[in-house]
Amino acid sequence: MADDDDIDGLAGEYVLGTLERPEREAAEARSAREPQLRAAIGEWAERLQPLADSAGEQAPPAGLWPALLSRVRSVGPALAEGARILRLERTVRRLRVATIGFGAIAAGLAIFVLSEREVAPPTTAGMSYVAVLNGDGGKPAFVASVDTASGTIRLRRVGAAPPPDKSFELWQVPAEGPTVSMGVADNISDLRPMNVSLKPGEKLAISVEPKGGSPTGQATGPVVFVGDLLPAE
Repeated sequence: MADDDDIDGLAGEYVLGTLERPEREAAEARSAREPQLRAAIGEWAERLQPLADSAGEQAPPAGLWPALLSRVRSVGPALAEGARILRLERTVRRLRVATIGFGAIAAGLAIFVLSEREVAPPTTAGMSYVAVLNGDGGKPAFVASVDTASGTIRLRRVGAAPPPDKSFELWQVPAEGPTVSMGVADNISDLRPMNVSLKPGEKLAISVEPKGGSPTGQATGPVVFVGDLLPAE
């Protein structure tokens, strides 16, 4: 049970973007060889989806992050047990992840009950894939969940929005052949039918394009986020 809890907590932190870069890289390497962790990442992305769908974007107050860091560092010299601090930080992070997870489940149930537009998930058997699209800094920007049974892809943005005069665009990057546009990705969350057949081992990418998408059918701006498509199970 402890191992299962550790995997679930790690997956939650990965999707939320709370891991440090070395931890994130280690989690990505681990997920490539552990189907259970890949599945947990996909489940966390779906678990948080109701919150992303129902909540709009809100920028944090200017200076919030430096202020938090200053408060944390100000108490550091008074605490000599550095290892204990690290353990406490990890515990708090795991508790925060668990709290968010329970809140997302409750929000999902409430949305399901109250929304007349809610559609029951498909029951047809099929393959599921997940991809976490990261930038150069290693921080996640998008989480994609692919359901081949329903022929849909759910794309959730967990990073910054595009510039006001630009659009994000999602691309299939096959092992061979040209990239294929899968549509503009400006919404914080989007469930859309797939116009391509995706396979594990391929990549998904996000480029910055003119407002409304590429005018040529191929990426014209910089590719800023890339992620490998991996089986969720």
